[in-house]
Amino acid sequence: MGANEPRPSLSMQATAEAFARDQMLLRAIYKAQRVLYQGTYRHIQLMNSGLSGGDVETIVYLTGSPDAIPASEITLAPEIT
Repeated sequence: MGANEPRPSLSMQATAEAFARDQMLLRAIYKAQRVLYQGTYRHIQLMNSGLSGGDVETIVYLTGSPDAIPASEITLAPEIT
């Protein structure tokens, strides 16, 4: 980044990180890839995004659980090769 180039704001950086995370979760749905939540491997049943106070909020529902989980609490499980 050059001296004359503007630095991205923290909100822009957070939005970019959230977008990348949502893409990763969507890819996990399409590939039927397992995700890790609280030490348990599961699959994503449903992913829902919507506006919330000026930000985009993504909620995930996992198989076997009726609870809504914020996308930020989900990580990809290692792929089995």
